[in-house]
Amino acid sequence: MSYCWGAGSCGQLGLGEAAAGGLVRCRRGPEAGGGWTLLEAACGERHTLLLGPDGTVCSCGANARGQLGRKLCPGQRGGYTPEQIQALEAQIIVHVSCGKEHSLAVCNRGKVFSWGAGSEGQLGTGEFKEQSLIPKKIDGLSALRIIQVTCGHFHSVALAQAQIVSSTSFLKKPGGAKLPIDGRVFSWGQNTHGQLGLGQEIPSQPSPQHVTSLSGIPVAQVAAGGGHTFALSLSGVVYGWGRNNARQLGLNLTNTREQVFKPYAVAALKTIGVVYISCGDEHTAVLTQDGSVFTFGDDSAGQLGHRSSTQMPGPEKVEWIDGPVSHLACGSYHTLVYMSTSGQLISFGRGPQRHIENGTASNPGEQTQNFDISSLISANDLSGVQVKMIFAGTYVNFVSTLQCQDLEHARGISPADTLQKISRLDRTLIDKWMAVTVGTDEFQEAKREIAMIFSSPACLSASFLKPSSALEANDVGVDLQKARDIFDELTKKEWIVNQINYYLLAELIPGLPLRSPHQEALSVFLLLPECSVMYKEQNLEPFVMQLAQAINSMSDRSSNILEKCWTSLSASFLDNVVQMFKKVVVSQLPFYASPRCRDTKPLLEVLEKLYRANRKANYTLQLSNFYIDEISGTFIPTDVGRWRSWQITTNSCHEDDVPVIFCRFPFIFNLVSKTQVFHFDSFFMQEVQFEGELRGLDAGGVTLEFFLYVFEEMVDPQYGMFVYCDPASPMWFPTSPSVEKKKYFLFGILCGLSLFNRIIAFIPFPLAIFKKLLDKKPSLEDLKELSPVVGKSLQAVLDYEYDDIEENLQIHYCVSWDNKEVDLIPDGSSIAVNNKNKKDFVNKYVDYVFNKSVEVVYEEFKRGFYKVLDRKILRFFQPQELMEVAIGNANYDWNKFEKNAVYWGVYTPSHPTIKMFWKVFHELTVVQKKGFLLFLTGSDRIPVMGMDCIKIKFNQHMTMSEDHIPEAQTCYHILILPQYSTIEKLQEKLLLAIDNNRGFGKN
Repeated sequence: MSYCWGAGSCGQLGLGEAAAGGLVRCRRGPEAGGGWTLLEAACGERHTLLLGPDGTVCSCGANARGQLGRKLCPGQRGGYTPEQIQALEAQIIVHVSCGKEHSLAVCNRGKVFSWGAGSEGQLGTGEFKEQSLIPKKIDGLSALRIIQVTCGHFHSVALAQAQIVSSTSFLKKPGGAKLPIDGRVFSWGQNTHGQLGLGQEIPSQPSPQHVTSLSGIPVAQVAAGGGHTFALSLSGVVYGWGRNNARQLGLNLTNTREQVFKPYAVAALKTIGVVYISCGDEHTAVLTQDGSVFTFGDDSAGQLGHRSSTQMPGPEKVEWIDGPVSHLACGSYHTLVYMSTSGQLISFGRGPQRHIENGTASNPGEQTQNFDISSLISANDLSGVQVKMIFAGTYVNFVSTLQCQDLEHARGISPADTLQKISRLDRTLIDKWMAVTVGTDEFQEAKREIAMIFSSPACLSASFLKPSSALEANDVGVDLQKARDIFDELTKKEWIVNQINYYLLAELIPGLPLRSPHQEALSVFLLLPECSVMYKEQNLEPFVMQLAQAINSMSDRSSNILEKCWTSLSASFLDNVVQMFKKVVVSQLPFYASPRCRDTKPLLEVLEKLYRANRKANYTLQLSNFYIDEISGTFIPTDVGRWRSWQITTNSCHEDDVPVIFCRFPFIFNLVSKTQVFHFDSFFMQEVQFEGELRGLDAGGVTLEFFLYVFEEMVDPQYGMFVYCDPASPMWFPTSPSVEKKKYFLFGILCGLSLFNRIIAFIPFPLAIFKKLLDKKPSLEDLKELSPVVGKSLQAVLDYEYDDIEENLQIHYCVSWDNKEVDLIPDGSSIAVNNKNKKDFVNKYVDYVFNKSVEVVYEEFKRGFYKVLDRKILRFFQPQELMEVAIGNANYDWNKFEKNAVYWGVYTPSHPTIKMFWKVFHELTVVQKKGFLLFLTGSDRIPVMGMDCIKIKFNQHMTMSEDHIPEAQTCYHILILPQYSTIEKLQEKLLLAIDNNRGFGKN
């Protein structure tokens, strides 16, 4: 049973010619074909399609352009009663839709038939045909299974599902025919307003075209208005495009555009849980999960239902509707809502408002154009009826009802529930796959289902979507933990692993959305690394290689979106991606010298993107997570050579001809490798000769002594080059230097030379200097290191939460630094620091100390430093790493120092003198131990490689007695230790050596 009402002047109500002359209030609908129940109604401007539960389609209304799909009797102006479309009687039709004067029908096999007006290409037959009287299959969609269609006035849109053949021959061997990707959206017809979503300057299309901007998005519904179009994703994100003259797209664009040529996500609808969309001529209504209705667009006929005199520019909730709405339908100029809980059906808006010129109708339909369609039904007209679905058109409305036998099954079903959906993975499907017996019909069906889901980025994403309304800020939109758990479960069945492996490699990865502007479409890139079925040894390399190629082929916009998604990942999931690519890089290392190793470059390029994302995320992962420890030693000399050669020829050689060069990706080097690269690149060493001394071979000791002396003098506060906030603090540049600035240039050269010559120098700079040398900004933490008192005071300002900060702290933008009062901003002494500007105050203070106050002298130092060293090489290092390379570290391990000792001559670990030495040494204070280290090596700091680099070598000189103090050959870390008879004697002489630990001839 059905109900209808409206103005059916051309017979579009299907109530017969007698009812076509005037307005029809809500009444029982037509009983086509002997009284079957109405499954679906589709309304064009003046024609209607009625779909029965047995798949038959009847049509009624105007037929001027053949939109009824059947011929009328001679002289008949319209089809006043519904009659079956004979051309479709061999088909079981499951879905119908109408444009202004054209019609579409979808059969149970997913084939689409079109008829009616075709001058704009809206029939999809490949030609701009004025009209087609008989339904014809759209060949351009024949390889697909279409699950939804929708029509605008002059355009059509379809949602596809891949067509999986049922023959077992296809499934015995996965490498059969190539599968069309599930979940794609196609459009055709008029594109004057961009309603096809294909881009600007694309003409009208007579055959279906893939809307590539929606690739990868798990679309739940497509909907079309007069000249605008929407796609709703399964997560609830709404995408709109096409005509926007009345803001019917709901977009909050900076520049309001009347035409939008590609899909845009409607931000205002993202978090409200949209489950269904309906479009009028120039207005749109959406239904949310909680039963709310939001409308936007043209309200000239009251079709938005907003009772306020001021219309909002975007989506606005219809507040006055009393109760949750279960059904929603838009006519051209009115809106219907139905509330199943109360049984009320409400209509707001009117009919078309065009006026009849001179009181005469230009055609039979004009006389009923100016009417209020909402007045033809009241809220309680259907209160005793079990409404199943509601349908709205330009002049008419239909309601289908539930039969007694359907009440329990169909009660509570919404329009969204009736839509066919794309395939996705769920618990029922997984359990079925895990339980299936190989070789059975159920097994073949399971293989088809796997093919469907794992061939389609949209289907895979749909399987793990989070509702958009539940997303938190920076949420990636898919449940990665759920994906990880399910994929792990699926690996228990070898046949499932093989099927997934094939379809991922053969279908899904080649079909990845590489140019999508939508984050939702790119979520598949986050899911694939969780697919543990690909981690089997034989699968991993081809899988990761293909994925890397795909990621590197993405458009800049898509790549930036993916990197932003990576920044939002927790450490567990981000590290999983990093380790996956690293593992395949390591597998390629044996081929470093062969052309095959060029395949490693795409992997490294993806790792570089991941490294960049990690940095933007403020280092979710430690830098060491990116290190490839296997790249060291024998690779370094060749790689540095390749790198230097590439730098010279970079503009003359094609990238494809360039071998893999690890130095182009320095973030993969651990500190050992970085230091090896630096040292290998430093191919000449400095030689020092002191005036007045005999010239001899400098094996490093003389150079070490030179730097020791010169730095000790230049960093002394009395020398006047540097200032110290307190005796225990690092040194910094003065705001008003007392020496000429050239000395800072020379000091920079000396620092560069010491680093170049692998000297661990005594240069008590803070970490901030190494940050600045690497173009990184110092922070408040650096100021705490330089001046703990000032740093802690500023931290206290930031931590102060009370409103009386001005009265209690009395701080202004005027500070005292290096014995000078300075305004951080103009007239800073009169601008108080408060809770609103305290972060700005601290930032400006830090900037003044590290940058503005020392700009001139620092730039001189920097100029000298980089006169010696290659900036490109130093950029390999992080600030802390460069600091350790330059001045060592204080990570002392005295037990390891003893363990690494080497014994020559008469000495062994069990020798009495040696046993006495280690007993005395371990009883020394930390200061005395550091003094001994200075005596032995020329430095009291630990090299960047750690204590393993300091191997004390014990030896004895035959001419030395226990009256001599120990001697050291600093170049080789040799301790010449006399054989002492008592521990007291050894202690006395060792302390004497430590107290005289400077210069040559330490005896």
